[in-house]
Amino acid sequence: MPDSLLKNQLDALENVIKKSLKIFVPPERIKVSEWADRYRYMSSEETSRPGPWRTSIVPYLGKIMDCFNVDSIEKVIFLKPTQVGGTEAGINIVGYIIDQQPCRILYVLPDEDVMKDFSNERLQKVLRTNECFNGKYYEDSKDLLLRYNGGFCKFGNAASAAKLASWSVPVIILDEIDKYPRQAGKESSPLKLAEERTKNWPPGKRKLFFFSTPTYKTGNIWQLYESADVRHEFQVPCPFCGYYQPLEWNNVKFDSSQDITEIQYNTYYECRSCGGHITDQYKPDMLEKGRWVPLNEVKGKPKDVAFKLNSLYSPWVTFGQMAAEFMKSKDDPLKLMNFVNSWLGEPWESKSAVLDVDVVLQHRTDCPMGIVPDWAQMLTGGVDVQQGYLYWQIDAWGAGVTSQRIAYGRCLTWEDLDEIMDTVFPDASGKPTLQVGAYAVDTGYRTEEVYDYCESRKNIAIPVKGSAFPMAGRAKPSNIERKDKINKQPLQLWTINTDAYKNEIAHRLKIPIGRGSWMLNADCDKEYAEQITSEHKVMENKGGRQVETWQKKTSAKQNHWWDCSVYSFAVADLMHMRLLQDDNFVDMPLTESDSGNEIPKPNFSI
Repeated sequence: MPDSLLKNQLDALENVIKKSLKIFVPPERIKVSEWADRYRYMSSEETSRPGPWRTSIVPYLGKIMDCFNVDSIEKVIFLKPTQVGGTEAGINIVGYIIDQQPCRILYVLPDEDVMKDFSNERLQKVLRTNECFNGKYYEDSKDLLLRYNGGFCKFGNAASAAKLASWSVPVIILDEIDKYPRQAGKESSPLKLAEERTKNWPPGKRKLFFFSTPTYKTGNIWQLYESADVRHEFQVPCPFCGYYQPLEWNNVKFDSSQDITEIQYNTYYECRSCGGHITDQYKPDMLEKGRWVPLNEVKGKPKDVAFKLNSLYSPWVTFGQMAAEFMKSKDDPLKLMNFVNSWLGEPWESKSAVLDVDVVLQHRTDCPMGIVPDWAQMLTGGVDVQQGYLYWQIDAWGAGVTSQRIAYGRCLTWEDLDEIMDTVFPDASGKPTLQVGAYAVDTGYRTEEVYDYCESRKNIAIPVKGSAFPMAGRAKPSNIERKDKINKQPLQLWTINTDAYKNEIAHRLKIPIGRGSWMLNADCDKEYAEQITSEHKVMENKGGRQVETWQKKTSAKQNHWWDCSVYSFAVADLMHMRLLQDDNFVDMPLTESDSGNEIPKPNFSI
């Protein structure tokens, strides 16, 4: 046998032996956090601060990750905000398993697109760029089935029962579980289906990690957090008196009268013990000395443990940024919900679930019916079309999303409606001041008749319909092509996010009379208030998800002026009402164009 051939065979045999030895090398006796500190490297593609992973920067993740190494713990619940490194904790657990204790993993994400993005853009890059995985991770793996020596990481789609029922695995990581549908296809909860995959594995080997930003108290993560054997909070020491305490939003202090820039630089955290002013410079040391403290006790060893954080703990978020985000969000219900969920890590509790007649009537001002308040800068209207009547409403709008009902009623004919909407309403001195710039007309009843009417008053009378499904924004347009109007410009129909507007109206009814409030004129009666309070918020299954939506109360009277209020609000947004200023009158009329009068494009930013 030629020497060169013999050498090649010996080299090949040596490589096989080396690979075999790597497979059978006993795992080091280290925890997940210790493994990450020793072997995980963060590349410039993963972070703006590339370099070795350091748990000391995010010490609150240490105990959460190390639960993997505690045989008695089977379920780990992490109720988290954004920007605290929760996803990286999941990656570290996967990396530890591949390198130290190879086994099968099921990683469940809300949908197919998120699965692919996470596999390609996050996890595979870690497995390719960290030396500890060399010779262990198979780089020719498929995107949704990553193979390595001794096991695989299979990605599961929470919306697909088939993707969750295929494999028996000892370890499951379920990420962003509040975005999961209530059911996987026609089968049961994706959480239950996933958990079924582990039942053949003995205690000590079976591990389930549940990570998510919360939504509502009925959401998956909050329900798991509440039912856990032991719940923990992360406490840090005051740099002045040493008192250990959780970081809570109520202790963030700032002057709300300052502008956003000043707030970002002047905000501080007040120690609940000594009252010391804690600034961001102290936070790294406080975090490093922090500790998880159980909030309750249980006999024996807990099987289900839960951890809860907010963004105040994040080393990448300052106290001032939190305060600034709150100031940007506090007057918009959807933005405020995002702040509560994604920054405070708390479930959203709607304060507008039920509206009360007396509360609505308390928002009557001294301004009589039909009179324009001195702060008003534009008028809009809403029309709810019924079989026998046209219910209508006219609203005044001013800076800071301030509004007041100018007039409301019902009429029989379109000609009557024209006369109402063409009225120039006076101010308190009797001087003619403003008329309706545009008004929305509901297309739910007498649809073709409404289209004909809106064609005759194009871009003044705006056809609208409420959305039957959850929407991301406040409204979206579509063109209505009508057979008898082939050569004419198509009519534009606006689909309205009615739930979003009802949320905002309910929210503004919590604001006292004045700037930013939703107000009535002095002559609004009880019948009007009863229609405004005709609905309440209930949980409903839409598209496989549990969402809060407004529904008519079973005992309620009609809700026509409630609908008119929504339509009028939507048209005000189309006319850029949110840009109105206090000091300078900002006229936002319908603008002329070559194709006729057009409503300016909406400036929605939810």
